[in-house]
Amino acid sequence: MSDQPLNGKVVTSQLIASLAARTALETPGVLRLEPTITGFVARLGPAALQNLRNAGSQNGTYRHDGVAATISDGTAHVRLDIATDIAYVALNVAEAVQQRVRESISHTGLTPGPVDICILAIEPRS
Repeated sequence: MSDQPLNGKVVTSQLIASLAARTALETPGVLRLEPTITGFVARLGPAALQNLRNAGSQNGTYRHDGVAATISDGTAHVRLDIATDIAYVALNVAEAVQQRVRESISHTGLTPGPVDICILAIEPRS
């Protein structure tokens, strides 16, 4: 047995948000994440101060353009605001994103909670 310690990493809400965003953007039919005014205002409020104080916290919420992730008691809840390609059925894209994000979260050791998808735009790929 080795005497070297194993290096572990704490899974934070910021990490889950980043993972969810990347997973969504890699899903066929997703054009981009959509930042919203609501998300912008929420980042300016008390949650912004919380994020600055506890950016590495395992519990709490992290918001960034088009994505919010909350970890509570080992369960991750994600909300994504996306734009989809008109060549794809929007409902199918949303379901694929949900499934892929849940799968990605499960690889972190957290329990995947709700993955809410809000489609804010459907437009042709430019």
